[in-house]
Amino acid sequence: MSSCAPEATEPRHSIAKTEKGWRLVIQNEHFSVMQVFRSESTAREAIDRMMEFFQSMSPQTPSKDRAASPVTTSSRTSIA
Repeated sequence: MSSCAPEATEPRHSIAKTEKGWRLVIQNEHFSVMQVFRSESTAREAIDRMMEFFQSMSPQTPSKDRAASPVTTSSRTSIA
């Protein structure tokens, strides 16, 4: 019996200083989220919340039989 959605690996995260603030990036093979924060400590505090996002989205990944078509979105940086 096969699963509807492939198993997602544990998301990786990184925090880097930029000229606009502290950029938090969390990604796995299905999703990638980036957000800019005013301070490094605020970015670190957001990691758990963003990990919860990945856990809630993982069951919604497309199966091999029904792959999603590419979606183009505009990039917008928000400072939290």
